[in-house]
Amino acid sequence: MKKMINKTKRRLMWFFTMLTMLFLVLFVAVAYLSVSQSIMNEQKEKAVDMLTDESLSRLIHEANEPHERLDHDLFAVVGASGIVIKSQGDGIEGMIDGWNPEQLETKEVDQDNNHNYLLAAKPLREGGYVYTGIDITEHKQVLNRLFTILLILMAVFLFAATLFSYFMAGKAIRPIVHSYKRQQEFVNDASHELRTPLSILSAGFEIIQEEKDRLSNFSKETVDDLASEVKRMSSLVNDLLLLARADSGKFVLEKELFHLTHLASRSIRSFTTIVTAKGISITSDLEDDVYFTGDEQRVQQLLYLLLDNAYKYNVEDGSIHVSLEVIDSEVILSVRDEGIGIPSEYQDKIFERFFRVDQARSREQGSNGIGLSIAAFIVEAHNGKLIVESEIGKGSCFTVVLPNGSMS
Repeated sequence: MKKMINKTKRRLMWFFTMLTMLFLVLFVAVAYLSVSQSIMNEQKEKAVDMLTDESLSRLIHEANEPHERLDHDLFAVVGASGIVIKSQGDGIEGMIDGWNPEQLETKEVDQDNNHNYLLAAKPLREGGYVYTGIDITEHKQVLNRLFTILLILMAVFLFAATLFSYFMAGKAIRPIVHSYKRQQEFVNDASHELRTPLSILSAGFEIIQEEKDRLSNFSKETVDDLASEVKRMSSLVNDLLLLARADSGKFVLEKELFHLTHLASRSIRSFTTIVTAKGISITSDLEDDVYFTGDEQRVQQLLYLLLDNAYKYNVEDGSIHVSLEVIDSEVILSVRDEGIGIPSEYQDKIFERFFRVDQARSREQGSNGIGLSIAAFIVEAHNGKLIVESEIGKGSCFTVVLPNGSMS
């Protein structure tokens, strides 16, 4: 549960962070484009104003003065024949080469000397063209510095927003954590409280069953049914108590070195009588002398759960196959059946508590829907993986992979 809470907390944090980042990106884009557009529009107006009729007459007059330098960064007059009559500014002729505007036009030009120019051009009535230009290098540099500052501010605010989102995500999830802890305490307390009366009932039914020869057939059936229900409820209470301890972090594995091959053989033998009564065959392929360091009781419970699942959801005259081997220093334990199979859309959900694919069949088989949840917990507690492969109508295979370091 702690992992799920942390995962939810991270998701909330990243959700808030992404929203903040989206807002900051939009703000930076709008701010930069607005300022850039305002500055460039102002410069374009300045360049275009040079080509008004009054300014144009003065420019042409100044151009006809042989030693007069124009009060502009760039200027050129091209005659009707295409010959440059007068020009001012380095590279102006290259900038206007091939540019023959039909009306008033502007364009930006980036020179190799890291200078930026804004050019304006207009055709003359008597033929030819007049070009003017202004140096906008400083304006471009100001815009670049502005963009850099905005990016730095965005990074700073994004970092602050991430920290704030982490804090707010923790605060938002706190009521859920509190509610879950209360639920956890309730399950733990209820399980403890129910174990004693169930144990008394179970012992009482065992005594009655020893003397059931004195009972009528109806009473015998009633006692057997009640004893079966008490046994099922005891199993459910024990499972809930195990999960409650696991969620609270109070569950501790009692690890020791044990003979895994012998444990698997014993478990298979104990199930043989049960499965053969349903016409199901059980086979095994166990590697000799596989030792494992872990909680023997929980590993045996894991194998029982997988065998029980394979038995309950098998078909008549089906089969169960158990294999145990060591591959690349990893213990691989598989339980395969020829049962009804699990739909692909449910294969990720079967390890959730109380989830059952077929509700009616599960109730008929006496399943409470938490067996695979406990199996997954036991595998995870041993730092392993539980993998399911299934196909409808062909059966399922549950594979337990226990990693290096657990094996001796």
